Amino acid sequence: MSEQVFVYGSLKRGEPNHPWLDGSRFLGRRRLVGARLHDLGPYPMAVAAAAAEPEPDEPRAPPEPALIHGELYALEASGLSRLDQLEDVPREYRRQRWRLSDGSRAWLYLGRHEQVIGLPLVPYGDWGSTPVFSYGSNLCPAQLARRCPRWDGSGLVARLEGWRWGINKRRLGRAPGEGAAGLVRHSGAHCWGVVHHHSPDDRAALDHCEGVAAGHYRHQRVQVITGAGERLDALTYVPTSAWRAPGLSAGGDYAAAILRGARHWDLPETWLGLLEAELR
Repeated sequence: MSEQVFVYGSLKRGEPNHPWLDGSRFLGRRRLVGARLHDLGPYPMAVAAAAAEPEPDEPRAPPEPALIHGELYALEASGLSRLDQLEDVPREYRRQRWRLSDGSRAWLYLGRHEQVIGLPLVPYGDWGSTPVFSYGSNLCPAQLARRCPRWDGSGLVARLEGWRWGINKRRLGRAPGEGAAGLVRHSGAHCWGVVHHHSPDDRAALDHCEGVAAGHYRHQRVQVITGAGERLDALTYVPTSAWRAPGLSAGGDYAAAILRGARHWDLPETWLGLLEAELR
């Protein structure tokens, strides 16, 4: 009988222990709510979130949300037994059945709270990659694949509340008045886009393309909402005030890339209509 297992660290694609999943079937990316991912150095450990966490004595940044990004696999019971050996069950990890954010249930390898005391959390709960929210020309899969060769082609459609989309970022070396997409905080506004997962090398490539070091765009952590109502944190790029300007318009190729991407990901018709009107 086939079993399903949710993996989040060294068993993921591209990670050193992935060959232990030979013969399994990849079912796609999934998310798990109710646990946090801790960085043990060479690998991470998922630990169930405390039901009630004590208030800190001094104000500090909020903890990472109790959400973990991972991958779901189907495998035979014999394959699960091999994973138990790899994970040193029950000494280092415990294997438990856990409900994923889509309602399905899968096996998961969990550590204990005392094993992670003082250890840092993995940013965004995403080991070896970062969830990045794209809303402009990086929606175009052909462009994104050129910029980020390690991207696996997957994406999760999501909505960002409290930010207004527009062509409001000046483009260096382009005709006067030509701009790129950007976000500005605006109560009551929203923006649709897609969350992609990028490796550190691909993140660095995106930073270069977006001119982060030169001050064109900056990183912004945001919370997005999927079509199923899931809330998750992601990184996005917003233009700096020095490079924002009113009255800009998109060049033909740039506008076409945004629209190709919006259609590829099947963004909502109302949003596609807004893009078409803005990019005419």
